[in-house]
Amino acid sequence: MLLIIFAFAFAYPASAAPHLFVTTRYSNTTAVIDTSTNKVVNEIPVGTFPVRIAMTPDRLKAFVSNGRSSNMSVLDTVARTNIATIPVGEGPGEEAVTPDGGRLFVVHQRGQHGLGCPVDVIDTATYAILNIIYLPGNWLKDILFTPDGRSAYIANQARGEVDVIDTATYQVTNIPAGGGSRRLCISPAADRVYCANYSGNSVSAIDTATKQLIATIPVGQRPRAIAITPDGTEVYTADTGSATVSVIDTTTLSVIATIPTGGARPWELVISRDGTKAFVENLYSDNVSVIDTATHTVIAIIPTGHRPFISQISPDQTRLYVSDCKSTTVTVIDIPSLTVYATVANVGSQPFDMAFGP
Repeated sequence: MLLIIFAFAFAYPASAAPHLFVTTRYSNTTAVIDTSTNKVVNEIPVGTFPVRIAMTPDRLKAFVSNGRSSNMSVLDTVARTNIATIPVGEGPGEEAVTPDGGRLFVVHQRGQHGLGCPVDVIDTATYAILNIIYLPGNWLKDILFTPDGRSAYIANQARGEVDVIDTATYQVTNIPAGGGSRRLCISPAADRVYCANYSGNSVSAIDTATKQLIATIPVGQRPRAIAITPDGTEVYTADTGSATVSVIDTTTLSVIATIPTGGARPWELVISRDGTKAFVENLYSDNVSVIDTATHTVIAIIPTGHRPFISQISPDQTRLYVSDCKSTTVTVIDIPSLTVYATVANVGSQPFDMAFGP
């Protein structure tokens, strides 16, 4: 957590509002929103069907996965231009930059040539592909690093497992999880990784020291999003099939609350830095549910645009930005008042992933 706070402090002078970079899947651009005015100030052409975006720790470069053109776009976030294109295999999806900023790992959602599903390792300075690691199956989803950068954890949806890559040797450890392993989070102490198993209706807890499964915890139907409170005491999952959020006590590894969201298809969730609120995007009801983490109750339901998908909390924790993925807008929610603060128009067709830059 300290590393994240430091990165934000480095990237954003006190006098400057950050810009939000938003991939737009059918406009083939990355829109840049000035968060001081909530207006689109740039539209950067990228590849075909841009899905995911990841920033370097200094926020000076962004990498965009172009899902249908088999390449990555490299953006200069200060000049707000596309400065390079990196060819990769089919179906690039989730991505993450190592904590030291030196390498980009890109997972794919399509297997290749009978070898398995690739993970590309790219030098963030030269854009050279340093290695390709093939994991079993044909559909990889989420990826995260341990804070020391020594391990990359990958949710292998096709195989119902979590795969761990040693970032020094590129050796792989395969950990059985649950059906449809899809989303990951890591504890603040980095001693556990939790995986939401979409078709297994469960969450797997993994010990990062031994790289072994500790427990598999039943939750609601079709858990997708997963997040952990900043103090590490509770894990939240958005259960898309049962329209609930499950709360797991990380000491007992059991569900201590099941919260109806009041919306349909809770798809993503984020937790505020102070740990007091969880924001849940209800994909099919065009709204966001706000959960008080102390009482495990919904305290507000806030309207959004059509099909709210991914959200990001601003670095100063005052605004929640929500991509309305079946429209051309981003909804801005004021966190103190829990009301819609603004709607950013003309973002592009199907805004999707988002990341804050300088």
